[in-house]
Amino acid sequence: MASFAARKNKKGEIISYQIKVSRGRDSATGKQLTPYTMTFKPSVGMSKKAVERQLYKVMGEFEAACARGEVSVRKHSSGEPEEGGSQTVQYRKNVTFSEYIDIFIREKRVSLSPVTITNYRRELNKAAEQLGGCSLSGIDFLRMKKYMTDMQDHATNRRTGRQLETQTIGQHYVVLHSFFENAVENRYLSENPMNRIKRPRQKKQFEQKKTSAYNESQVKYIIEALNKEPVMWRAMMMFAIDSGCRCGEIMGLKWSEIDLATGRVNICRNIQYTSTQGIFVSTPKNRKNREIFLNHPVIAVLRKWKKEQDRMIRKGLTADTGYCFTKKDGNVMIPGAFNSYLKRFGRKYGLPDIHPHVLRHTMATISIANGADIVSVSKKLGHANISITLNVYSHANEEAQKRANEVLAKAIWKPRPGKE
Repeated sequence: MASFAARKNKKGEIISYQIKVSRGRDSATGKQLTPYTMTFKPSVGMSKKAVERQLYKVMGEFEAACARGEVSVRKHSSGEPEEGGSQTVQYRKNVTFSEYIDIFIREKRVSLSPVTITNYRRELNKAAEQLGGCSLSGIDFLRMKKYMTDMQDHATNRRTGRQLETQTIGQHYVVLHSFFENAVENRYLSENPMNRIKRPRQKKQFEQKKTSAYNESQVKYIIEALNKEPVMWRAMMMFAIDSGCRCGEIMGLKWSEIDLATGRVNICRNIQYTSTQGIFVSTPKNRKNREIFLNHPVIAVLRKWKKEQDRMIRKGLTADTGYCFTKKDGNVMIPGAFNSYLKRFGRKYGLPDIHPHVLRHTMATISIANGADIVSVSKKLGHANISITLNVYSHANEEAQKRANEVLAKAIWKPRPGKE
């Protein structure tokens, strides 16, 4: 933990700050080890608030450098540590791209979700195939420009053999930009080599690709098929169709957050899974809770499932964890379990492309196309802002606008009786 002490001149004015980072105690003697120290001198003319902000920034950077083993304690000529000696941060300049991945991930793990961290590491490992052994300080603008150009020219998914979409390359660009920006902040680099490289833009197409979704007759077919399925899966799928919730949000749903009398539901939890961390609980994607309302058929099937689950709990067949949709032992399911069930359901009833996100898109598309206002649908989906909804469901929104136009036409432009 970093701490600081102000140093004043004879007039009582602060001239510098000594920053200390504890090194703990000697394992053999139990004595306190000499801490890492450095001196921070504010620039002349800085305001009190500016000095405070800069001080805490320097403290954070110094503590991170100490944790990475990049700071040493100054020693006397005798070889003994100098008590209270000031220390300037000594950054490594020869760290390689691959070595810095671990540093970057360790720092980002504090602020980013495990799923995002997994995605970041995957993208950086791709880049490390070409850049891994290069010294970080030796990677410049021209090197990265060539790397990105080659990627756009030859990017092919090794598993499927298909050309990567521009969006996928754009995500790779974002991760690399963040990676090098972090290296600049930590003073491994003086400039981000990605700064002057333009982010790859998705090619404009004359016809926008429509979001995959089912129409009203297909949804009716799915609901009829669900009557032959176990009640838990029936309740889960009907909830997904009616709510438009993400898969992890459905897995994270607890009975205490559902009002079975009114249909009001509080979406406040998201179950996620990574191969390294396993199952863990996080917030919804935009980190905000939201309330939605269910329709009566969905409330009815949820009541039926809760009654069945309560019976199993009383008989000791499952544990009472409070979650709505669980494994046989009562523990929470990973989001992938829902997708696995949908694949089996799809094979059984002739719906090969069914998956959780199709059900989410179905709710939004049908709602908007039948006149629901875009703001309400956006809030129900949990989008960060309405522009995301408009972008994804532009086709459905066009249909809704046509219907609204027809309503207006009937109201003010229809011919009066007896007149042309």
